[in-house]
Amino acid sequence: MKISTLRIAGMVLAGFAGSVGCAAGPAHLQISSAFTPEMARVFDDAVDYLQNVDGLGGRLATEWQEQTDALSRNADLIAIVRIETVVQGTTVEQARDYRLSALVSEVIVGTPPPDRRVSLRTLEGQAGFNTISGREDRLQTGSYVLFVKWYRDARGDVRPHWHLTPHSPQLVRRIRVASGIIARQEGEERVVRPEGR
Repeated sequence: MKISTLRIAGMVLAGFAGSVGCAAGPAHLQISSAFTPEMARVFDDAVDYLQNVDGLGGRLATEWQEQTDALSRNADLIAIVRIETVVQGTTVEQARDYRLSALVSEVIVGTPPPDRRVSLRTLEGQAGFNTISGREDRLQTGSYVLFVKWYRDARGDVRPHWHLTPHSPQLVRRIRVASGIIARQEGEERVVRPEGR
């Protein structure tokens, strides 16, 4: 098993290993809708490392904006997180996988698990596996925005499909618009403070 060397202690790993399969029970997590093939294209269990994409322009910026907007509209949880641990292991089927522990520092949309930790996983052969390979240490620096869509696996356990992207104030503003947060807040202000009073 390969373990990233930054900020990993034996006790953290032991606790994380015990929580990988059961990050939080169904009682704590709200599944807003079924996970569809269209959602799988954006909740890809992967990391992107793009920053200031709007400044790049062109097709890359357009595709990133479309993905960010789709993630924002469909996520059950959007949060600013720090990646505490990155562990590479092997499943019982002998496939390699990466398991990440994300600690929520700020919630934008939804409700995190009670311990504010989300266990993320991607398998060898999935697109997300290669987005982590060789970047284990980099993932443990800075903060990211985590988009999560909860789903039930074949055993009935609630698990996340997810996407990580570097945190920036510009990204948070885009999320707040695309998710409808700003529109709801403006509507509340109109109701709370009627014009002329």
